[in-house]
Amino acid sequence: MTAVSAAPSMQSPATDSPDRRLRLLFFYDAVYPESLGGVEHRNYQLARALARRGHEVTIAGWFDAVDSGDSGVRYLRLPGKAGLYTAEGKRSTLAAIRLALAAARLDLSQYDAVETANIPYIHVVPLSVRAWLQRRPLFVTWHEYWGLYWRDYLPGFRWPVYAALEWLAAQLGTRTSAVSTFTAERLRRRRLRKQEITLIPNGIPLERIRSVPIAEPGPPLVYAGRLLREKRLDLLLEAVRALPAREDGRLLTIIGDGPDRERLQRLAAGLGVEDRVEFTGRLPAPEDVWSRMTSARIAVQPSSREGFGMFPLEAMALGLPVVYCESPESALPELVRNGVEGVETPADAHSLARTLDHLLANPAEVERMAQAARLRAAEYDWDAIAARFEAMVAKVRLRQPA
Repeated sequence: MTAVSAAPSMQSPATDSPDRRLRLLFFYDAVYPESLGGVEHRNYQLARALARRGHEVTIAGWFDAVDSGDSGVRYLRLPGKAGLYTAEGKRSTLAAIRLALAAARLDLSQYDAVETANIPYIHVVPLSVRAWLQRRPLFVTWHEYWGLYWRDYLPGFRWPVYAALEWLAAQLGTRTSAVSTFTAERLRRRRLRKQEITLIPNGIPLERIRSVPIAEPGPPLVYAGRLLREKRLDLLLEAVRALPAREDGRLLTIIGDGPDRERLQRLAAGLGVEDRVEFTGRLPAPEDVWSRMTSARIAVQPSSREGFGMFPLEAMALGLPVVYCESPESALPELVRNGVEGVETPADAHSLARTLDHLLANPAEVERMAQAARLRAAEYDWDAIAARFEAMVAKVRLRQPA
């Protein structure tokens, strides 16, 4: 049986960096802050934390212009840039193929180790070949394992192809890590290899988040993130319609942009709740998002699938309890414990509205969960996560031939 390794403990202080400076490459299609998805944001934050620990980190991906500032992180622009999503809001197969072609031509000789996300799968094959040919360890980080969920995401003839590619990618890489035990266990059941899977969750820049200006009180509910169909914001808009009206009118702030935005705005109008919901669009900087979140009292994440949950974790750091919907495809219950840092509800608008109405009418209960949320979030500071990643890489490097 494949083990799931979680050492070193997240609550232990970070150890000193090894004497040998590591030259690391993070390979992915999207680059933060040009793109605001969870994987690219994770790469950005982890790279900066590793650079602070004395390592040389390069982020390779598609971008037009990136200001690295004084972070110590380098950027490598990959050829073949393509739009990541189709008109349907699905991941683009063409973009995945172009990323794979870029991986096939990449020179890895100047790096000690290469890291990539499992998404969008196809690239893991040529990247594994390149790493093997150039004798460089490849670390594959799994953010989600979909399996049969592909049948819902890509109905028709395409889903078996992507399910097969996902299974193949699960067999590759020198070392595998996962951002949650939920994903690690799913991955373990589908791997032929009996190698352990290292648990390295995502993190947050705790001090930066907690130092943002506190905004004036606003709508009590907030969502922040990509506007995608699988986020199930339909449920949230329908729940808002079922909630009692407020004197000031507004109930919900939706922060972010994405391929589903226009449809959601039309839905809000059709439900008659456009005066209760504010769509902010994309805000200029993470600090703007976090500051805006402080105007709310409760974070809501109705998503049908979450490999980890960056928005809920950031909300917890700001003292917001998280209300989320049940889903067999979500790792959120692992991060936000039901009744402790938030509340899990059935995935229907009536149940979601009833839970939100109860919490809005019980500020003492909200405050109790808010305090627990702050404590929970403190365990996920990026410096502690970087120490865990560093230890994983160093352990493999010690076994590599010179």
